[in-house]
Amino acid sequence: MVGVGLAVALSLFGDMAMYVILPVHFVGIGLSALQVGILLSANRWIRLLTNRIAERLLRRHNARVIFPAVLLCGSVIAVAYAFAPGFVALLGLRITWGICWSFIRHTGTMTTVTVAGENRTGRLMGLYTGIVHVGLILGTALAGFLFDSFGIRMSFLLAAAVSLAALPVAVFGQRRAPRRLRESQGGTALRSVGMFLLTVRGFIVSFVGPGIIMSTLGFLIRARFGDSVSIGTMAVGVTTISGVLLASQYVINAAGSPAFGLLIDRFGSLPIQVVAFLVAGFALVGVAVSDGVLLVLLVVLFFLGAAIARLAVEAQGAVASTKTYANLVTAMDLGSAAGPILGWTGIEYTQSNVVFWGGGALFVAAGLLAILSLTRS
Repeated sequence: MVGVGLAVALSLFGDMAMYVILPVHFVGIGLSALQVGILLSANRWIRLLTNRIAERLLRRHNARVIFPAVLLCGSVIAVAYAFAPGFVALLGLRITWGICWSFIRHTGTMTTVTVAGENRTGRLMGLYTGIVHVGLILGTALAGFLFDSFGIRMSFLLAAAVSLAALPVAVFGQRRAPRRLRESQGGTALRSVGMFLLTVRGFIVSFVGPGIIMSTLGFLIRARFGDSVSIGTMAVGVTTISGVLLASQYVINAAGSPAFGLLIDRFGSLPIQVVAFLVAGFALVGVAVSDGVLLVLLVVLFFLGAAIARLAVEAQGAVASTKTYANLVTAMDLGSAAGPILGWTGIEYTQSNVVFWGGGALFVAAGLLAILSLTRS
């Protein structure tokens, strides 16, 4: 399981390089700001179509062959980024990467659940999630360093080399994994209403967190504080504060997920979802009416609650069945893709605080849905 998690983490280096380099260097390669937005979201939209396809193929064919194949494809895509001549070529590469990620994510999660069994799902899902987020942190930091040191082309080539290292790690890590990812992983099957409520919670956790808050936080903090914040005798720029807060989400996931998984195993996925969604929701409402250091602390508390809620939701879906998990992550992809659009629309036509009020209300609603699922079960 650790090997599969490492392979997934290494596969992300090319993708993270795009998120770091493209917003900075897009003018130099002849792109518009709108084209950048399209390129960075195309891989999410295509997964709405490919998640179920990946689930079917991995259930019917040899996952030990498919997984390394899509990892190799991801490395080739990172190489192609370095030589892509323009928007159309980059768009094709981003769509192809989105297809690859459907297979990579499904294989990583369902292999972890299969190895864990029903009693260790939370802790091993937490460990797996932590490993993957270490890849996100290192991939982001390394891409910025490589770009400043060697330029855009060499940055992508080196990122591709790191991603290529995922292949032997994947082959080694899949030795104990099943050749095919079975329909049921031994958990409690969800009825149609339970599946629907889980899917809604998955949509909310991605729509609000990675979708709205992650894409608008810098603007919202600047609107609240101005260009800088006085801390004692120091003036700290809001861009620095925004960057630290966004990075804290990755750190929380990387360092905290193993412990979050233990809580899920100890108390159950649904009770943990109730607490996590409600804590995160009220924290976000608190952000709307607070200021100063309290606002920063409440944002971190939201990220903490959202990370626990997301892990618990994914664990519940993965334990139920591969089909349930495929439907769940499709709803989550829809949320993360639609969130930035609606978040910025809200900022354009209303006061910025509506983002916090609305996001907090949705998380509280998700907590209430978790209570409903708990009472039904």
